[in-house]
Amino acid sequence: MKVGKTRELLIEEIQKKIPLLVQHDSILEEVSMQLHQHHMSIGHILALINDKNNLNEANLQELLLLGEQLHLKFADSEANWLAEWLNPSEVKELRMYIKESPYEETITLPYTFENVLQVGRNEYVAVIPNSMIGKLWMSGITMYNPNIQRQAKKKKVKNGIIEVMNLNPKSLQAIEKQALEGDLITSTLRYNAKVGSGADGIELDYNEREQTLTLLAGTLVDILDGAHRTFSLYNAYMKKVDLAGSMIVIFSNMTEAQCKRVQVDMAKANPIPKPRLQELAKNKLSDEVVIELKAEGELKGRITSNSIIKYSYGEVITFSELSNAIENSFHLENRLAVIKVAKVINDYMMYVFAYYKPNLFDKHSLMFKSRMFIGHIELAALMFEHHIPFENVHKYLDKIDFAIDNPIWEEVGILKYGSISARNRAKIQQMFQQLI
Repeated sequence: MKVGKTRELLIEEIQKKIPLLVQHDSILEEVSMQLHQHHMSIGHILALINDKNNLNEANLQELLLLGEQLHLKFADSEANWLAEWLNPSEVKELRMYIKESPYEETITLPYTFENVLQVGRNEYVAVIPNSMIGKLWMSGITMYNPNIQRQAKKKKVKNGIIEVMNLNPKSLQAIEKQALEGDLITSTLRYNAKVGSGADGIELDYNEREQTLTLLAGTLVDILDGAHRTFSLYNAYMKKVDLAGSMIVIFSNMTEAQCKRVQVDMAKANPIPKPRLQELAKNKLSDEVVIELKAEGELKGRITSNSIIKYSYGEVITFSELSNAIENSFHLENRLAVIKVAKVINDYMMYVFAYYKPNLFDKHSLMFKSRMFIGHIELAALMFEHHIPFENVHKYLDKIDFAIDNPIWEEVGILKYGSISARNRAKIQQMFQQLI
């Protein structure tokens, strides 16, 4: 490069023009067509303009070619921009640049996916390897469309406000790391073949007998949901071609108006309560004990996956509170212990419900209130440890007055209407310990 010109200045100049590029799809396509002769795909161009880290890591030739195109499209001056940066011999060398890739040839349309099922009108589901997700983006098959992406964000530019790709860098890095390590959890992505984009007016061809789905020539495939995962898998793919794992992809063939309706429906979906997330994660052995207790025994139908307990429905404890209590009172070394501990708790609860079932719907009794279970689980563990038959449980529980107006509850942190302060759970546990 010429004296006074640096890589840093080049990146800075490119970044100034990126907001103008992302608001003009037609210009982006023109830039892509020009750079395609250098084997720079639209997926790669989008990766550069959407992530500064990719700009910083790109080679100098790609930055110069992109910078030149941005100047030609948006600069007021018609001066030879490239001549300001390079000597004539360097310009000649740049014109011969071809982006090399250690990966397979890019995907071109038509392209056929196998083992695809039709799940609705113009909707099809396929299991696609993570490496293919990255390759689709690299090849410019999948694209970002802010008009239908619920995670688009608004950005001020000279001429007004535009919508740009809203990606969380920390999330991208975390997903990419998991993909590279082969530890990325399978989830569902939604890709939409834009109606009217196919070269012959048709975007998809589904063969029900062969269970194949073909993306036809000219088809534009917008990311309807799953931008973070798609972009992260592309980044991971550029570092490691043989990525492990797959994603479930729902292909649709809808207009932008129909896509927006889908986004509205997805936005209306209720958030998953934290107890349910913990249940689904199964990240602790104590969680697996609770799952066993939900399947059979006295607590079946009484453990809720929601955050709010409906005592009128017979519910008495949340998944997360019961799991935490079990982890606190029992030592779980392996999965063999899961079945054993579940049996211990079931046996304990069988006698508790037999002796005190009338208290279940008694509003004036705290016997079966949710956070009292930290005491029940502790007592079950102690009785098992000391080889005390559970049929004698009433001899211990009768020592406690569970009436809500018992002054002792105020001392240990009971609030009005039977709620127990979380920071005083240890006092409840200690009270039950003193029974043995």
